[in-house]
Amino acid sequence: MVRVLPLDNAEDVRQALDDLRAQIDAGDVRAVAIVAAHADGGIEPWWGASRSYGTHAGTVLRGMVAYLAAVMDAEALDGR
Repeated sequence: MVRVLPLDNAEDVRQALDDLRAQIDAGDVRAVAIVAAHADGGIEPWWGASRSYGTHAGTVLRGMVAYLAAVMDAEALDGR
């Protein structure tokens, strides 16, 4: 399931980030990739992964991002 966060509701975004932090603290999340798009057109990419991924962390994260892009495209085509 992909979670869509409307940015016009800052409280929902804060809650999602708090949920993510709790999942990281619990050890349930082992890799994350975030890209923030700024109003001036700039982007701010962040990523991190558990040491257990070793040299494969980049590969895992690229796969996660590719999966997200495919789901976003499919949902857009489906009219969601």
